[in-house]
Amino acid sequence: MEKLVMCFPGQGSQQPNMAIDLYDYSPKVKSLFQMASDISHLDLYKILKEGDAEILKKTEVAQNAIALASLSSFILLKERGLDPIAVAGFSLGELMALRASCVIDDETLFNLIYKRSSLMALSSDMAIKKYGPVAMAAIIGLNVTAVEKVLNQANINNIYIANDNSDKQVVISGVKEGIEKIVPLLKENGAKRVVMLKVSGPFHTPLLKEAEVSFNQYLETIQLNKPKCALYSNVTGQIEPNIEEYIAKQITNRVQWTSIMKDIKARYEEYKILEVGVSKTLTNLFKTEKIICRPCGTVEQIEGL
Repeated sequence: MEKLVMCFPGQGSQQPNMAIDLYDYSPKVKSLFQMASDISHLDLYKILKEGDAEILKKTEVAQNAIALASLSSFILLKERGLDPIAVAGFSLGELMALRASCVIDDETLFNLIYKRSSLMALSSDMAIKKYGPVAMAAIIGLNVTAVEKVLNQANINNIYIANDNSDKQVVISGVKEGIEKIVPLLKENGAKRVVMLKVSGPFHTPLLKEAEVSFNQYLETIQLNKPKCALYSNVTGQIEPNIEEYIAKQITNRVQWTSIMKDIKARYEEYKILEVGVSKTLTNLFKTEKIICRPCGTVEQIEGL
């Protein structure tokens, strides 16, 4: 049996037409589209087939569409007898990792996605009403220590490190005005570029505390199984057998993706690593650790493994 580590991308990886080829290829994927649409109250086939990037940017649309695309890819991988020895998901992708490790089933996944996205959208709206426009920005060319130093020196309220993506990329999140003020300081301290991200909320910050609390209460009503393979947590950056402690916390906590990549490299360097979804975001981040990660978001890519 081939030794595999499967990684699932998060919000921001959405794009029009994703997973449509998987829908056309697999009856199981067609059924999954119907289930996801029923639970989310969205016509996901129509949105993905006809919608544009602006529609897909909305939190409740993006999260359901990304989960659907990734799980559709996972179905095709499973049909080929491919099972992971370890799984990790970036932010939202952690919920797909829960499914891939059998902590939850398909129906529970989309119920969680529906609840999580709704709560995050509501909490984001509350933050905007309280603080004004919000944003997230990727800082290219600095590591997390360097960015933390600039944030501490600038002492601007409601700006946080949201994602430690790699030793050369960090994402900050919070009030847009504050991010705009800190961009020149980041560039003065060595940032090569600052890229504003296509998101609709201040994700992975305390500004979404209401969403974390409500989602944790909802999780208490859900049956969670023990993972059947190694499962990484965004919050700790490590394999966590008791993942239920961290599922809601990752809404307001930093994504420790650099730690996850380094641990995967240390434990599974000889394994094949797959990005299960249409994105190449994680594939490119793994390159910074000199690790080959193969994107598996289309029928062609899956058949070419």
